[in-house]
Amino acid sequence: MAIQNTLFSKTSNGGYSLLFAAIAAIALMVADVHFKPWVAPVRYELNRVLTPVYTVVGWPGRFADWINGRFRPAGEVRDENEELRSQLLVLSVRVQKFSDLVAENARLRGLIDSTLIMDGRVLVAEIIGVDPDPYRHIVLLGKGQDSGVYVGQPIFDAHGLMGQVIEVGPGISRAMLLTDRQHAVPVRINRTGTRAVLAGTGDVDQMQLLYVPDSADVKTGDLLISSGLGQRFPPGYPVAVVTSVRHSGGADFAQITARPTADVDRSREVLLMFSRTVTPSPRPMANSGGSHGLAQ
Repeated sequence: MAIQNTLFSKTSNGGYSLLFAAIAAIALMVADVHFKPWVAPVRYELNRVLTPVYTVVGWPGRFADWINGRFRPAGEVRDENEELRSQLLVLSVRVQKFSDLVAENARLRGLIDSTLIMDGRVLVAEIIGVDPDPYRHIVLLGKGQDSGVYVGQPIFDAHGLMGQVIEVGPGISRAMLLTDRQHAVPVRINRTGTRAVLAGTGDVDQMQLLYVPDSADVKTGDLLISSGLGQRFPPGYPVAVVTSVRHSGGADFAQITARPTADVDRSREVLLMFSRTVTPSPRPMANSGGSHGLAQ
C-alpha cells in the first residue's frame, strides 16, 4: 500500500506541474496579445540572455557539418566542382544575353522617349542588314509595305535625321543613309536661318554643306536642321553639326563640312515617320541596288 501511495503521489505532482505549465503558457499568450508594449521589452531581454545558450546548443551540429566538409570523398568533391563549373558557364552565357537585352531596351527607350518626334505617326524598325557595296550607305529594314512603309519615307534615330526609304518590299525595305554619296537634304543653319544643301560624301562622319556663300555667317558647332523644302523631309529636325569652315579668297562658296547628329553606323533600331506632307508611293523592291538621284 505504501508503494502504491508513493507512485500515486508522484503521478499527482506531475499532473499538477503539467496543468500549471499549461495555465502559464496560456497566460503568457494572452499577455503577449493584449499587453504587447510591456511584454516586448521582457522578451527582448530574455532573448539576449538566452543567446549564448542557443549558440552553445548549436555547436554540435556545426562541428558535425565541419567534419563532413573536411573529410568528404574526393570523387564527390570533383563531381560537385564539375557541376558548379557547368552552372557557372550557363549563368555566364545568360548574363551576356541579359546585357544585350539591357542595351536593346535602352536603345528602344531612347527612340520612344526621344523629343525629336513631335507630330505624326511613327513606326519602329530594326536594321537587319547592310548593302555589301562598301561605297554605298544603304541598310535593310525589317519593315515593308505590309506595315505601311513607302518610298521616300524619312527615317530617324534618337538623335536626328538618318535617311530615307528608297525601295519597298512586302516585309522588308531598303533605306539610303544621308551620308551616302548620292544623298542630299535641304537644310538651314539654326542660328542664322541660312539655307543650303547638305550632301553625303561616303564618309559616316563627314558631310558637305553646299551652296553657302563665302561671306555667309557660319561657325563651327552650328546646328543644321531640315528646312522642309521639297516636302520630302519634315522641317525642324536635327541633321548635322558643322565641324569646319574654310574660306578661300575669290571662291563663290565656302568649304564647309559637318558631322551627322544621327548614329548612322551604330543604330540598330530606327523610327520611320509617316509625314503629313509626304504622299505614300510604294513600289516593288528591286533585286539590285541601282543608282538613285539626290533626295531633295
